[in-house]
Amino acid sequence: MAGQTAPLEALVICAPRVRPFQTWDAIQRVWDITLILLTLPVWAALLGTAMVIKRLVDRGPVLFRHVRLGQGGEPFILYKIRTTPADFEPGPSDWSNAGYPPRTRYGKWLRRFDIDELPQLWNVLKGEMSLVGPRPEMPVHARRFSRALSEYPQRHVVRPGLTGLAQVLGWRGDTSIRRRLLADLEYAGRRGPVLYFAILARTVTIELRRAFNSPNAG
Repeated sequence: MAGQTAPLEALVICAPRVRPFQTWDAIQRVWDITLILLTLPVWAALLGTAMVIKRLVDRGPVLFRHVRLGQGGEPFILYKIRTTPADFEPGPSDWSNAGYPPRTRYGKWLRRFDIDELPQLWNVLKGEMSLVGPRPEMPVHARRFSRALSEYPQRHVVRPGLTGLAQVLGWRGDTSIRRRLLADLEYAGRRGPVLYFAILARTVTIELRRAFNSPNAG
């Protein structure tokens, strides 16, 4: 990922002071809704097709619901397309890595292209999330990270995002929490239109590379 993210790498030096509210936060909400509505034909068709195939191929529940922490540390229900076997029940403090949780063959394909995340557009429309922001964590992990990293609660100043600075820099999944937090605070402290659209553009670029490159690319 380092070669692909060089233009944004320079931003992650030290986290500036995180301001609770900015005018941009209200404008960002408008842009979130506008972009979702403008791209509705594309993502609705993709999401609908993915959910139908999920039902036909894997059987069982189509959607996965999970409690995550949003702005101000408020809990909300996050939605995903289920990628695990129908009989799999996650534990309250599970942590995902390369080998866990178990995924169906179709679920692995959904995860590779992040298509399982598309239902979170509903969370964005409801105002629980934004298109861009720190990824929301489970309450149990947020508490643990807060004990280890005193700055961790500051990431809850802004709405969590479908994508974020940490994710486009490669700090996603089972990677360094400290590095991820630094990127999250960098975003929260310097949030604005330039960073918002830069992260969205980089996210689209990364996803397109995954779609058209070999399985080992990206």
